[in-house]
Formats: sequence, structure tokens, C-alpha cells
Amino acid sequence: MASLLKLKQAGFSELAYQFAQFIYRLDQSDDQLVAITAALLSEVMSLGNMCLNLAQVNTENHILSNDLPEHSADWINQLKQSHIVGKVGEYTPLILTDDGLLYTYRYWQDEQTIARGLQHRLNPLNEINLTQMHTDFADWQSHQTDQIDWQKVAVFMALTRQFCIISGGPGTGKTTIVLRLLQLLNKQDPDLNISLAAPTGKAAARLQQATSHKGHHYEAKTLHRLLGISEHKEKGRYDSQNPLPVDVLIIDEASMIDSSLMALLLSALPQHARLVLLGDSQQLASVESGSILSNLCQHPNQFSTKFAQQLTTTTAIQLADIATDNTALIDSVVALQHSYRFDEHSQIGQLARTVQSGDIQAVYNVLTDELWQSQCDNTRIQQAVLAGYQNYFEAVHQHQDPVECLNLFERYRVLCALKQGPQSVAAVNQLIERFLHSKAWRTQQAFYHGRPIMISQNDYQQGLFNGDTGLILQNSSGQLHGYFLIDNVIKQVDINRLPAHDTAFAITIHKSQGSEFDNIAILLPEDDSPLLNRELLYTAITRSKNNLTLICTDLCLTKTVEQQHQRESGLAKLMTSPAL
Repeated sequence: MASLLKLKQAGFSELAYQFAQFIYRLDQSDDQLVAITAALLSEVMSLGNMCLNLAQVNTENHILSNDLPEHSADWINQLKQSHIVGKVGEYTPLILTDDGLLYTYRYWQDEQTIARGLQHRLNPLNEINLTQMHTDFADWQSHQTDQIDWQKVAVFMALTRQFCIISGGPGTGKTTIVLRLLQLLNKQDPDLNISLAAPTGKAAARLQQATSHKGHHYEAKTLHRLLGISEHKEKGRYDSQNPLPVDVLIIDEASMIDSSLMALLLSALPQHARLVLLGDSQQLASVESGSILSNLCQHPNQFSTKFAQQLTTTTAIQLADIATDNTALIDSVVALQHSYRFDEHSQIGQLARTVQSGDIQAVYNVLTDELWQSQCDNTRIQQAVLAGYQNYFEAVHQHQDPVECLNLFERYRVLCALKQGPQSVAAVNQLIERFLHSKAWRTQQAFYHGRPIMISQNDYQQGLFNGDTGLILQNSSGQLHGYFLIDNVIKQVDINRLPAHDTAFAITIHKSQGSEFDNIAILLPEDDSPLLNRELLYTAITRSKNNLTLICTDLCLTKTVEQQHQRESGLAKLMTSPAL
């Protein structure tokens, strides 16, 4: 047991230690290697990885180096001797692949289900009204005359393939694509049962608002609601035996879908159903394990000769580069290239692109004194974050109507990498509330006039969802209520009936996904954190439409840009394997 006791000395979590103990008891062996490896697996899973890549574990400087094989091949062979470590296709607590990826059985099964469900749909559709499609694309006036209109390519792909991914950053026209796709799908077949969904309530509400237009009304649901998942039904009401009643499923913000949820979704989709995923593959991955969109978008804009010819015949678009390597997802992934929000001269656009590239010197070349504040003491932070809320503070002080207050509040937000600790959401919210208390705001009370809140738990009865933002304001009688702007209509909720929520002057970058603000402040911590990476910073930067202030030290900025968070997964390779 001495080696297992080292786990706590090495800083392993209690969960990892207990998992190792559990595996050790199951293994019933004097060799503790399987249990130690299980602890390593638990630790990487807690960071969002699907599996432990034995070849990537640095054993040289590891506190457990004396207990781990020097070479991954030896490690794999030793693990294979255990009766609780099975190979692909066996039913054991741990699954080890031939390339040295170690999974828990559940995560291995999830990945297999995803790969199988997608491989089944990597086909062109047979029943297409090409005459109608040709007419529709001829009527579609393009704003891009000197280059490829990737919006048209995306819509054409979604109309002709059973599965497709449309990836693009903010302002690349994903909402326009959904609207045009819905319009053309109805012309192809008005009897199609089309469903819209998104991972979060806020994203679903935004999708529904964007797609509700004259003649058609679509109800966009959260994936949990679509599948009938609840605390009493973890796997939902639908599965392969009782599939979803849908012909076409369009999902927005797909980067936020974790592997377990995607596995449930693909199990519940009927065999004939089409699936369209939209999102930004460069954004943060899901909170839970997996990075599906990133895994599937490694080789975008790869097209077969046949697809390119059909595209030209229908839309007159010429694709210059035709794929020579027959990737598994050929003709199925479009990466949108043109930003309608950030032109080549936009500082925010340039900053986002340089952060994506990982070139720290290019990032420094873009940053100006207006964009970057490298001093992180509380006084400087307070000055920076309060500046954006001044109009909102004044509106609350003057007791302006809820619509005006909400509109002013939604123009600006402080985004933090961390929820707790120095330079975190909690620290900034406390800093702002202390300042407001000095201005006679009653911030010491649980509810006070002007307190912004973000809902953290879906409440279908109240029509409020995780990520919805509202304000606590006094009505004309001086009573406090929660006010939310839903579909441009004010919703008033008694404070005693509000679902779980948090103060929201500052929110995490994770929580900001899918939101947009005129101006933002981004605060990164001075202390090193495993959460800091270029995907996090890119996500934060692209929440702003006009201006931003980045508050962090140069050391923190360098580490963040140079660190790329790549989650271990076998999904990309599985997609190239023979049909499962």
C-alpha cells in the first residue's frame, strides 16, 4: 500500500485516491501498477480528458517514477495482465486500446457510440429536389463576389448530406446560415419534422429568438429537454428503441456538448435523421469531458471532386482546392472564413487571430495601451472594471425603467478565468459591491436595488434558464423583484420564486460562451492555473463587439497564449476506422 499512500503526497485528489483504492481491491493483485494508473486516469478525466494516453505521461520527473514503467510498451503489457483491464470489445472496468489509451468502460463506450452514430451518417442524401435547390441558390444574392461564399457552401452541404458541421467564429454568419437552411429545407419538403436545440437554456432561447420569423415558428430546446433528461431519468426518455420524432436536428453552440450527452443524443436519433452541428471549434470545450467539435474539425474544408462538381452546378461556386486525402469527414465539415463583424483592420479581430495562432510576439504587437492593462493591483482593477458600468449605475440610481437598466447592463461585462480566489469572479463582485456600498447601495443585503444576477439552474415553470441574466430592481411601490428581458418582453419574477442564481457583475469566461457584449473587461489571475490557455482567452476576446480591456501581467499573458489545451481522446482516430 506504500505506493498508493504516495498519491496523497503527490497532490492527487481524494477522488483519484479513492478510485485507486477501489481498483486495487478489484484487481486483487500485489502489483499496485493498475491502481496507480487508475489514479492517473482519474486525474486527467477531472481535466476533461476522455482517457489517459500512456505514451504522453512524463515518468522521468514524476514523484511516482519508481512505480511506473520507463517505456509505455512495458506499461501496456503489464496492464494487460490484469483481469480488470480489457481490450476493445470486452466488458471490464478499464479498457486499454492498442495505441495505449486507457479508458473507464463508460467513457470508452460513449466514444464508440459517438463514432458509430456519426459514421452511419457520413452519406450524401438521395432524395433531393435539385431543380428547387438550383432556383433557391440563384435567388440568393451573395455579398461576396470576389471570393468563395462559405455560407452558401455550408447550406449546400447541410441540404445534401446526412451529417455536417459548420464551424465559425463570432460574426461569420452562423445564424444567417440557420435561417437560410430552414427556409430551403421547407422548400425541399414542407412535411419535414425539424427540431432546433442547444446545450444551454440561454443558447436555446437565443436560437429560438433568431429563427422565429413570419410563416414558421420553431421551438428551440435544450438538449436535456429534447431528450427528456431529468434528475429522475439520467438517460432521458428516448433511445434506439424509442427514437426522437425528428427528421432534421440542428444544434447550435455544439462546442459545449460533452461526450456523454452526445452519446445519448446519437443513440436517440432515428436512423434516417439528419444532424447539423454549428459552433466555434476554436472556443473552449465542454465543461464535462470531451472536445467533440474540436476533434471533428481537425481537417475542415476537405471536398471530394464529386461534391465540388455538384456545388458548382447548383451554386456556380468554384472550389479551388479539392481534397486529395480521403479523410473520414470529407464533404462534411465547413469552416467559415469571412467575418462580417471584424474586418482585417479590427484590433479585436487581429487579437483573436494572433491568440489562436499561439504567436505571443504577434499578440504583443497588436496590444495597445487602450487594450491591455498589465498592473493587477485592486485599485487598478477597480478603476478598469467600474468604468464600463457607470451608465448602468446612473440608471439604477435614477430609478429608470427595467428595460433601460437591462439594456445598459447588457452592454458591458467583466469576464474572469476563475470563479474563486484573487482576480476571480468572487473577488471582482465583492470589490464592486464594496464600492457601491460606499455610495449608499444596500449591497450588504441578499437582495438590493440594482443587483445583477445570473440564473444557474433551469426552471421551466418560471421560464428561466441557466445563463439567463436579470436585475433585482424596485418597482413603483418600492418592492424588490427580479426583472428579465426575454424575447424583448420584460418578465417580472418575485424574488422568493427565483431559481438558483449568482451575483453577475463579473462572470466566468465559461459562463459567457454564446453571449455578446459591446464592451468587456477580461481579468486573468497572477497565479498560474491549469485553466489558463489560448482557447480560454480567445473565447473571452470574441465576446466583445466593440472594445475590450485585458487585465493581466505579461507573464500570465505569455503562459496563457503559449498553453494550448488539447484533451486526450480517441474520437478523431475512431472516425477513420472501418465502420463500427
